Amino acid sequence: MTIKKIDFKMTKKLTQKVSSNGRIVIPKEWRDKLAINDTNLVEMELNEDKVILIRKKIHPLEIEDNLFEGVSPFTDDELEEVKRSLFPIKN
Repeated sequence: MTIKKIDFKMTKKLTQKVSSNGRIVIPKEWRDKLAINDTNLVEMELNEDKVILIRKKIHPLEIEDNLFEGVSPFTDDELEEVKRSLFPIKN
């Protein structure tokens, strides 16, 4: 007989008031857990006209098993430098 471990993901929910200009606050605990700060972008998706899904926008190089976990994100200048070194312009 084989016993398989089943991982359950718990969904955390909260109720929050929307401000007069449509703003909501992402709780600090959630921002910390997702490493979201005031320089990050988030994606918002409306599902079936009744669910709003908000995700941290992740750089493509961060997708694979947190490849750069613990490393600060690239600045725009650093990213351009890397692009130039990988794809030099030939005259």
